[in-house]
Amino acid sequence: MLQPLGISAEAEALYVVLGGMSSASVPDLARMTATDPERVRKDLDELRNLGLAAASSNALWHTLPLLDVVNHLKAQRLSEIEMATAAAESLEGHLLAASASETAEDIKILIGREAIVAAHRELLSSARKEICGFDKPPYVEERADTTPESLSEIAPEWQAMDRGVSNRAVYHPGFDADRLAELALFAEHGEKSRTAPVPMKLVIADAHTALIPSMRSYSPGHELRASLVRHPQLVEALQWLFEAVWDTAVPIVTSFFSENDPRRQMLISLLMAGSTDNAIATQLGLNVRSVRRWISELMEELGVTTRLQLGAALVRAENLRATTATAPVMV
Repeated sequence: MLQPLGISAEAEALYVVLGGMSSASVPDLARMTATDPERVRKDLDELRNLGLAAASSNALWHTLPLLDVVNHLKAQRLSEIEMATAAAESLEGHLLAASASETAEDIKILIGREAIVAAHRELLSSARKEICGFDKPPYVEERADTTPESLSEIAPEWQAMDRGVSNRAVYHPGFDADRLAELALFAEHGEKSRTAPVPMKLVIADAHTALIPSMRSYSPGHELRASLVRHPQLVEALQWLFEAVWDTAVPIVTSFFSENDPRRQMLISLLMAGSTDNAIATQLGLNVRSVRRWISELMEELGVTTRLQLGAALVRAENLRATTATAPVMV
């Protein structure tokens, strides 16, 4: 009779037997019901969990008032049904929103190099306040010419900065010489750049729209794919991810005494951030011996003999560069 409340037939039968007694032990109940003692213990545990039975300190079991327990279980079930109803209504709302999102193209799948390049250019051309991104090889298109003149004509990021749009980028470690030279030009043009391992490629414009190329699609034999995301909650999550990586990334700065060597600039940035020789070697794709040789040459150039003095000299040099620059530099 009590099965609708979640009580098994075996536990209910045991409750009836125990209810006719003031108390009983497990062996007594097993003997009276001709049931294995282990089965009796399981049924008693079920009754206890439902609030229908309890054990005293001397291992004797007794029943609890049935009507009170049934009313409690009824109230609990009604509460669970109300919660399930609320959850169902919430889920239905999410499903309706998701279906509406599809019609509004909140997430658009791009297939092929031309479609991705076109969407990237359109996204950056529409930016009015800020562009944020993770830069990670490989790339859909390589720039053959990276002079300031050519970048002003072909690079949408450069053109956005020309319009006054702020540009923040986190570059994945391991740059080749060409990429480093381009990075230095962008930093000189006003880009705020840092370096850290990034999980994927990403471009966000005005915290409103995001472009997410599929890293897997860059593998040999795959067709390039990317997602253009306008869904507010998803873009907000991506922006949060960018900020979290940005906060822990190492700033990339340019120094007046190393303008012609992008990798040397990176070395100085990492030294100023307190990175170890091994960490610097990993970031720059060099061996530790080369890093230590560069550090030794830098110490000689600045006239210092210890790493502590080198750190202080780099800070002084950066401050001097900032105060003597002819135009404001965003670090």
